[in-house]
Amino acid sequence: MEDILNYLYGQYAPRAVILYGSYADGTAGEGSDFDAILLADGPFCHDTAIIEGVQLDVWVYPANDLESDDMLDKVVQVADGIIVHDPQGIGAQLQQRVKAHVDAQLPKSAEENADALVWCRKMLNRTVRGDAEGMYRWHWLLTETLEIACDLLHQPYRGPKKSLRWLAQAHPALHAIYARALTDFTQEALSAWVKALEELL
Repeated sequence: MEDILNYLYGQYAPRAVILYGSYADGTAGEGSDFDAILLADGPFCHDTAIIEGVQLDVWVYPANDLESDDMLDKVVQVADGIIVHDPQGIGAQLQQRVKAHVDAQLPKSAEENADALVWCRKMLNRTVRGDAEGMYRWHWLLTETLEIACDLLHQPYRGPKKSLRWLAQAHPALHAIYARALTDFTQEALSAWVKALEELL
């Protein structure tokens, strides 16, 4: 990580660097991206360079751009990120604002959750076609429903890795049903997952 940080310091002279993802939580392994948000004085950019064999996924924001609350959803990852460089304290200020923004978000209403489940059932019914469109909807349903599960359980969605980990710890039986739907590619497993979601409402 030292080589990557030295590259970022030399390339962007950042005023703050906030890590998130696997390099922040200590789970990085072979093939892991280096995820970070930088606050700098230059223009916005997305750096995907490869440094010492590690793929970067680094977003560089002009510090002034993030003064607007409307921009906070773009950097929600920093809510539980790790600040590794912040001599002026602007990274910590941003993180506090993002945390307050996330905490202030209202959970989905019962009506919104009900509408999401109606969509799930419609998608499930369309997967039985077995054609290319049906299979596309199958994959769409599997990926979309993790966030729907979080909504039903009043848990903020934090991306697939963290949300799957949380689901396994907080609701192991539900996680097992979802894991089966993801790995056992059958209508029975997919239907069981949708039914389990419907029972959460």
